[in-house]
Amino acid sequence: MRVFRVFLHPFQSFRGRPMEGYLGVIEALGFNFTPLHYGACAGALIAISQNTALFSLLGTAFGGDGRSTFGLPELRGRVPMGFGAGPGLPPFVMGQKTGTETVTLNSTHLPAHTHAHTYTASGGGGTPAAAVVEVASNSGGKKATPADGDYIAGPGNAFGAVQDNLFLAPTDVTSTALIGGVTVTGGGGFDSAAFSILSSGQNYPFPIVQPSSVINFAVCMQGMFPSRS
Repeated sequence: MRVFRVFLHPFQSFRGRPMEGYLGVIEALGFNFTPLHYGACAGALIAISQNTALFSLLGTAFGGDGRSTFGLPELRGRVPMGFGAGPGLPPFVMGQKTGTETVTLNSTHLPAHTHAHTYTASGGGGTPAAAVVEVASNSGGKKATPADGDYIAGPGNAFGAVQDNLFLAPTDVTSTALIGGVTVTGGGGFDSAAFSILSSGQNYPFPIVQPSSVINFAVCMQGMFPSRS
């Protein structure tokens, strides 16, 4: 005698009638409508009073106030993900929505880097300028070697002989005189410069959606209550 093994579609029994599934089970469908006893995974809020068994399984994980309504799973444009915490991954709870289709980077996401900039400056050029020098106008100098702050004075004259002492300490100066006729020429000083490095980029968001194929998801709303054993 030959024995044949028959695989049934989950929605069909031997007699072609709908076969009960487990309450709360989500099915992936290749057609665009919701079968009998199933609800679309579109986040709808439904009455607890009319779906007490299903509410006892789903609770308010997918929405609702928990008093009169609760929510069905929302899988439109979303990818299902297992709950809990995988190795090296953060924890996720039932019904949690996460992720985004696009992301916009800013400067805090960039690695440390530098921007090259070249600037060639031109000097201000040498400009002659008149100056005056303050010298001592009293007696002749007393020092041959100057110190910081000393004044230039006339050479000293002792016993009719001209000496080489040309400097006076400030404490020895009784009066000063301003001598003109001194010309100072600048050495090509730097004018001034101001520059900035302009920012680039438009901060446009870019897509990060994984390659996907769209199907229909439905949750069983009438069926057998699942057993834990």
